[in-house]
Amino acid sequence: MLQRQQLELWLLYLASLAGVLLLFALVLRGVFQQSQLGTIRSALRVVSEDLASLPLPAPGSERDLQESRKDFATAHQQVEWFVKGVAAPVARLGEVRTIGPLPALAPGKRLLWQQGPDWIALVRPVDSAMVEGHAPGTVWLRVSEGLENTEAQLTQLDLALAASVGAALLLSLLMARLLTQRAVQPLQRSLSRLRQFSLDASHELRGPLAALGANVEMGLLESDPGFTPQRRRFEAIGQATAQMEQLVDDLLLLARQDEQRIEHAEPVDLSALIQLQLDLIRDGLALRQQRLNLELECELIVLGQSILLQRLFRNLLDNAQRYTPDQGLISVIAQRRGGWITVAVEDSGVGLSADQLPRVFDRFWRASPNRGDGGTGLGLAIASRICLAHGGSIRVKSQLGEGSCFLVDLPAYQAA
Repeated sequence: MLQRQQLELWLLYLASLAGVLLLFALVLRGVFQQSQLGTIRSALRVVSEDLASLPLPAPGSERDLQESRKDFATAHQQVEWFVKGVAAPVARLGEVRTIGPLPALAPGKRLLWQQGPDWIALVRPVDSAMVEGHAPGTVWLRVSEGLENTEAQLTQLDLALAASVGAALLLSLLMARLLTQRAVQPLQRSLSRLRQFSLDASHELRGPLAALGANVEMGLLESDPGFTPQRRRFEAIGQATAQMEQLVDDLLLLARQDEQRIEHAEPVDLSALIQLQLDLIRDGLALRQQRLNLELECELIVLGQSILLQRLFRNLLDNAQRYTPDQGLISVIAQRRGGWITVAVEDSGVGLSADQLPRVFDRFWRASPNRGDGGTGLGLAIASRICLAHGGSIRVKSQLGEGSCFLVDLPAYQAA
């Protein structure tokens, strides 16, 4: 149990740290990208203000002007002049880049930003004093710049962030392991002391209970055979002693199963094992006229300890028999599904409510507060621990008034 909780704590720590690092990387990348775009926008504003005060290049003079302004090409910038009513630019400088026509411009708008997947552009009107032969507001200048350098820098940043986050997670992987082990150690010591106490108490109680049981038997033998008050007292003491012995055995088994280790595992045929447990309760079924629906496939082999598996299904069958009314129906179905063996034990009792289902496998929990059913409240808890120790699981489906169905899933044994 603690190993699973330690693993969950470890994974939660790593997931939290990975989320924080990923968020930090995304924020850092976004800030860097916006910073680069801000720098490019500032440069485009400066260039556009400079060119807006220059005359419109005469047709055919672009080549000469291009030779004198090679810095546009080296800076991955392009300058275009547009005249109202003409879709194509009337002049162009710098790096050739296909952007398309100017967008529709709102009246009185002085600046307009355009952006594509790999470029960004600024559109602004040319000063009216520099556009001879054209009406004011009919000549526009567009200065654009490619984002290749920015994308390359972002790629390098992504690689650096990925390496940094990976190294941080790898280091945190080791640190988290140490931290979770240290965090679980006090709980491990407490559970170990509690488990040892349960083992010691169970062993110590067995002696007095055995002596008490022997004295009760002697008292019954020496008492009058009739129905006397003295005999009734001895019988009551004997029943209480038997319940205490059962409780001690259950506590001892739970304390041992907390280790979740199966020693000396061997192939076990569940079909034969369940059939044997049913044979032990057939007299009780007949006494209460309870009906049995049995569907067992042949050769349902699992790897485990036969004694523990017998206890698992004995507890489930005992629970079904106890809560099924007289003349009720108990159903036991065992079948193989892929690599798993599923056993369903269903009763026709009163069932459980939705708020009771999460507590079914808790120790000492009972659906009814009265203790007249003779159980200890540990049977289903023991069944759950045995399932986990065998690498399986147990779950319950139930509704009030419709009975309960306990489903056991155990890994099937694959012979070499």
